[in-house]
Amino acid sequence: MKFPLALALSLLFTIVNVEAQVYKWVDENGKVHFGDQPPRKKPASAEKVDLKVAPKTGNAAAPSDAERAKRQREMLKSMEKNRKQLEDKRNKEKENKKRKVAMCNKLKAKRDEMLRANAIYRTNDKGERVYMDEAEGTAYRNELVARYKRECGK
Repeated sequence: MKFPLALALSLLFTIVNVEAQVYKWVDENGKVHFGDQPPRKKPASAEKVDLKVAPKTGNAAAPSDAERAKRQREMLKSMEKNRKQLEDKRNKEKENKKRKVAMCNKLKAKRDEMLRANAIYRTNDKGERVYMDEAEGTAYRNELVARYKRECGK
């Protein structure tokens, strides 16, 4: 009974303390080789490679129930914040769309009125009508049609 136990312990310590050495060398053809022993023909041409051992992650302790609950609360807060931001963005987009539809309806009505009108006027500072001549009226109509197409895509 003592022998198997001693054997198991010695194997355990042997496994823990064993490290493999890695060598790197370039052959006559310029090809790079790696091995656990240097080449037999030119052992001096081999250099030892220092390997970095990755940290062990499998033995990390599981989080406690309190830690897990805290993480869940933080995640829920984050998700709620993201949902609120997305909802605000959608509401803003809806409001902008409503404004654009209202503006396009006004522009369309104004454009249609100007296309049907024989005489085009604007009001001055006193609130009086000042009629445009034909060239000025045509330029105003064309600008109104172009603005409607540009802003409303129609």
